[in-house]
Amino acid sequence: MTTTTTVGTAGAGRTELAAVLLSAALLCAATPAMAQAAQPLEQAQTPAQQAVAAPQAAEQQVDESTAAPQAGPDEAAQDQAAAPASAASAAAPEAGASAAEPAAAGQAGAAAAAVQDAPTPGPRVRNRLDPWEGWNRKVFNFNEKLDENLLRPVATAYSDLVPQPARQAVDNFFGNFSDAWSAVNLFLQGRFKTGATQTMRVAVNSVFGIAGLIDIATPAGLEKTSEDLGRTLGYWGVKTGPYIVWPLLGPSSLRDSVTLPANIYYSPAYLFDDGEYKFAISALQLINTRANLLRVTDMLDGIALDKYTFVRDAYLQRRTIKTHKEQEEEDDYEVITPDEKPVNPQGDR
Repeated sequence: MTTTTTVGTAGAGRTELAAVLLSAALLCAATPAMAQAAQPLEQAQTPAQQAVAAPQAAEQQVDESTAAPQAGPDEAAQDQAAAPASAASAAAPEAGASAAEPAAAGQAGAAAAAVQDAPTPGPRVRNRLDPWEGWNRKVFNFNEKLDENLLRPVATAYSDLVPQPARQAVDNFFGNFSDAWSAVNLFLQGRFKTGATQTMRVAVNSVFGIAGLIDIATPAGLEKTSEDLGRTLGYWGVKTGPYIVWPLLGPSSLRDSVTLPANIYYSPAYLFDDGEYKFAISALQLINTRANLLRVTDMLDGIALDKYTFVRDAYLQRRTIKTHKEQEEEDDYEVITPDEKPVNPQGDR
């Protein structure tokens, strides 16, 4: 019995070993067939999957070309299969760029059309009081150059060398002559009370102020009122007229230009017959006046966007005077100031 059982067990073990060896042999024989069957499945990928896998294949191709310059036949076949996909992916950005070019061209055309359709600036409106602005600006620029190169340096040197009290005395001297001419024009305007006050001012400064070198009338309460023949004509209704800029003489108007010879004739320089004294006094008056305006012109250069326009408007505003009729109309208005408080109709409660 024991021998029979041992023989049976040995036979069963041999049978199992033979079965295992047979299964291994069959598996080894089936492996090449499975590999050949998998190749058609890989080649049957859709074009979309190939397009997605194209960038990865390109990167792998670069890595492989860097790591192994010599590729095998299988790798060469894979590169040829990936080439169409990479060409398709490269063509996609070119198509996008070609589609963007018409859009950019359309935007450029729209911008050009907007520029053409934009309203063109109209002609500059001519100022009614400055019809000769083109000529006046040229003369103004000439005077500015002359002032910059000659008058301002001389006036600056004069201001630095001459003390302030001496410059003030010179200013008072010329101002006293201006007050005398103002008194004459106040009488010509029919403003006798103001003219008498101005005459008193000239007399006080001439006698007690040493020929006008010291201004005593202003602290005494005799206020200064400046008038000339141009403003006198304006008082009687003569319009200012167009604005004019004269060489060396500066801003003026048609009305003031007519009266300019008379205003110059009654200046301090014409008290002397000698030409040298006239020139010296005129030069001193000009330089002294320019020295008094140094700070004003420096400030004007810093704040005025258009200096010509600023000077013109300031001059025309200063030369405007109310006519005789306008002042009479203002005097006709009577101001009533009741002495008693108004009666409350409801009474105080």
